[in-house]
Amino acid sequence: MNENSVRGHWLTGGVKFLRAHYPPETNERLLGDLPKTLRALVLDVQPAQWYPRLHHVELLNAIVSAHRDEASAYGSLLAYGQLVAADVSKGTLRPLMGILTPKLLTRKLPSFWWSDHQHDGSLDVDIAQVDDGRLGLTLSGLQGYAHVGVVTLGWIKGLIGALGARDVAATQRGWSLSRAAPAELTAEVRWS
Repeated sequence: MNENSVRGHWLTGGVKFLRAHYPPETNERLLGDLPKTLRALVLDVQPAQWYPRLHHVELLNAIVSAHRDEASAYGSLLAYGQLVAADVSKGTLRPLMGILTPKLLTRKLPSFWWSDHQHDGSLDVDIAQVDDGRLGLTLSGLQGYAHVGVVTLGWIKGLIGALGARDVAATQRGWSLSRAAPAELTAEVRWS
């Protein structure tokens, strides 16, 4: 597979997020503004199948379009990533969630990324301080993949929270509304 692709559960999670996070009239407007090809596909998306990354970018842009400021857009992108994490931790990752520790999970994050975003960017983790509740990470090769860095932070926050961690927080450098698809995003996730 040479085309930049993403697993379908990111698309189904995006539609679920739009429906759950926004009032019905905003949700209908956002879904109605999606490109025709994506709207036609939405009902038939299979979670484990590959879909063009462009469709994911269109959903992420729809989420951002519902906000007037960077802080609220950032919050929604994080929340969307957390929703996807909750779904996979109760679904495909459920058998692992009972045996994973934060250190084991963080070691697996790059392969989880690759499994969802094959041949598209990379996620590198620094696990040196995981036992102290700190994870450093770098997402790179994200050119053209608007907002996915922030969504990925939300996804990581959600997965760590699903293991029972409390007060999970993330900070990042690289993303802003004016730089939605930076070549690199560095971040730190902390928890207690």
